[in-house]
Amino acid sequence: MSDLLKFTPGVPALSGDVPAAVSLFVSKLNWNIPVNFCKKAVDGITEEGYELTLNQTGAAIQSSTDRGLFYGFQTLLRKCIGPEIESCSIKESPCAEKRGLKLYLPAPDENGVQEFKRIVDFAAFCKCNFIMLELGGALEFKKHPEVNEGYVKYAADMCEYPEKPLEVQHNFPWRKNSIHTENGGGNIVSQKQFMEFVEYCRERYMEVIPEMPSLSHCDYLLVNHPEFAERQDDPYPDTCCPLHPEYHRIYNELLDEVIDLMHPAMLHIGHDEYYTTGLCPRCKGKSAPELYANDIDRIAAYLESKGVKCAIWGEKLLNSHWRNGEAIGGAELTEPAKYEPVPALYPSADLLKCKPEVFHWYWNVDRDLEKVYENHGFDYLLANFTPARCKDWTRRIHAPHAKGICISNWGTTSMRTLQRNGVLYDLLYGSMLVWDHDIREDDFPAIDSKVFRCMYQYYAVLNQVDGMKELTVTHTVSTSIQFKYFFDGYLLDEQKYYLGDHVFRAVDTGKFYRCPVIFGTNISNSVLDPIRGDEPDNIQDAYTLNLQYTEISGETLPERDADGTWWYRCRYHLPADCGELEYVRFETANELVPNVKVRDFQ
Repeated sequence: MSDLLKFTPGVPALSGDVPAAVSLFVSKLNWNIPVNFCKKAVDGITEEGYELTLNQTGAAIQSSTDRGLFYGFQTLLRKCIGPEIESCSIKESPCAEKRGLKLYLPAPDENGVQEFKRIVDFAAFCKCNFIMLELGGALEFKKHPEVNEGYVKYAADMCEYPEKPLEVQHNFPWRKNSIHTENGGGNIVSQKQFMEFVEYCRERYMEVIPEMPSLSHCDYLLVNHPEFAERQDDPYPDTCCPLHPEYHRIYNELLDEVIDLMHPAMLHIGHDEYYTTGLCPRCKGKSAPELYANDIDRIAAYLESKGVKCAIWGEKLLNSHWRNGEAIGGAELTEPAKYEPVPALYPSADLLKCKPEVFHWYWNVDRDLEKVYENHGFDYLLANFTPARCKDWTRRIHAPHAKGICISNWGTTSMRTLQRNGVLYDLLYGSMLVWDHDIREDDFPAIDSKVFRCMYQYYAVLNQVDGMKELTVTHTVSTSIQFKYFFDGYLLDEQKYYLGDHVFRAVDTGKFYRCPVIFGTNISNSVLDPIRGDEPDNIQDAYTLNLQYTEISGETLPERDADGTWWYRCRYHLPADCGELEYVRFETANELVPNVKVRDFQ
């Protein structure tokens, strides 16, 4: 059993081969622990691995690289951000070579910049080694400002009202891509500011993979270049004609600006959700798989000439079906009948001459689909990944061409949106699967408990406010509010989830303090079912998980009492001189809000 250690609060004393990046996180470790870093090889671990020893004399971290020392320090943070510290001796390496997070560019204002930095710091805490940033029309292009002008115009149009992007996506007789107008907050990020984001990531040992959608998801390009559109009758075209002579010229010039700016090792070219093919005079009558494969090969060859590796989303290479038989991805799409059919594209896997790295976001459709990539020699990552839902994790992550995982946020780049979308939970859960080899993949309750407790403690450090003290409230509510992802133009508006205020009164002064209660942020349902399921009628080859449960992680610590009721512990910040408090009442936002119950506060 681990021993509890005693250290006094204060700044840790660092010594030895201290990586520069460690200084960026020292303030989060608020115990006066002596930490010695030793840059030296450790038997049995990789370059990213480390050995960490923590006892009453302090902590010692050893690795052959600065990156490994940095990851060891992140584990030390995890051990020491709580109220109690236990001794430990850890020696570990990641079982996944690549571990990343996909984001849109943040809004180019001070709040967007700070939110981006908080997210990247949390990704570093989870030992990610890459961030994928979708650029599209949200990055400043000096040679083609018309692309930026078109994107801003398009984003403003799509933000006319909250549900418009979903209406545009689903209200035509043909399939359309999802709409990404949250990118850059609908604005343009300057190249200078973008490079500040890139350097912020690199300082934390995370490479940046730029994503420049091509062929499909080209709304940003087609607003001011409608002549490139494959479908000329679409008022919001999203798919380019792969044979239009000017499409590749302009796209390559956009690539040149990105490559000259940041010199990436890899660039992601999209190519997912490609639904419109063979319609224009140039493409009509031609093989859809050949059009698709040739477009990837052409761009990959251009990138290779620049010394850059190509990555794609991979579902169109797959003859995929849900467990109920419904065709999706690269299979021939004929249902539902309200949409035009889409020809089979999966034969394009046999036609590709290049070997792109594949972001495999159909991991939850059928685990045997990975054999397609294996058989073609394509390296791949489990992408858009929700690790708690993954079946057969150990075998899959150790497959010959499996390179790692990528977790995605498809909404606004803000800490709260990532929390409510379950992305922060996924990042930390995935980190534990990848690094802690003593964890059994089928032991969901144990991993889940560790994730919630660690995130709650991390938020305590993240949200410290000078001159304020914490008020902790344990409360619950019974409501019918349903979980909803914040993406495709549906932005998080916490006012819609505002239930009311806890009202406290200072015993000495009589002053009142109000603490807002926001469903999904700092409280959830008293009858929540957090159990990971494996229902036989589930059409996915994955576990089910209650996403209303994961969205509160970080802000709250859920607790279940003897009668099965779920309670949620959360924190508020009050002035340090508020003195002793008494609970007065809960004031509802309106008469429709059910009563919020308080169990205790301190």
